[in-house]
Amino acid sequence: MKFGIDLGHNCSPDIGASGIQREDNLILQVGKRVIKKLLDKGHTIVETCPHSAVSVLNSLRQRVTVANQAKVDIFVSIHFNAFNRRAHGTEVLVASERGRVIAQPILAEICKLGFVNRGVKFRTDLFVLNQTNMPAVLIECCFCDSATDMKRFDAEAIADAIVRGLT
Repeated sequence: MKFGIDLGHNCSPDIGASGIQREDNLILQVGKRVIKKLLDKGHTIVETCPHSAVSVLNSLRQRVTVANQAKVDIFVSIHFNAFNRRAHGTEVLVASERGRVIAQPILAEICKLGFVNRGVKFRTDLFVLNQTNMPAVLIECCFCDSATDMKRFDAEAIADAIVRGLT
């Protein structure tokens, strides 16, 4: 299978949230492991995070263009939430029924690690979900501003869970 893996944000000015840890750093920790594990299983990976961008919209457009031109089978965008230091848990955002079917096992596997299940949520307003030509999921692994989630955070375990959910 050919996966488009989007290491969310990580391209100034498209920077992630800040909390107990920085979202961009957490994404790299998990995302690089996901890529390696999928490659080790024989899958093809297309990394979609651009090296530079002139705006957040330009960054998002580049990600979608790479995935669409490569004709990946599934687009996976990895993120971490932040809100009010009290919210916690995992959710996966989708814009289609096909995305929902892919999202459910990913969410279930991450929640087996002890994270609160915040559900699969339909979001048609997110550029990387509604502009890709293939099923797409945006994984909010947990909250980077939650002490509860950051105590439970283990990049290796979350990467394993995402790969189990995808495969």
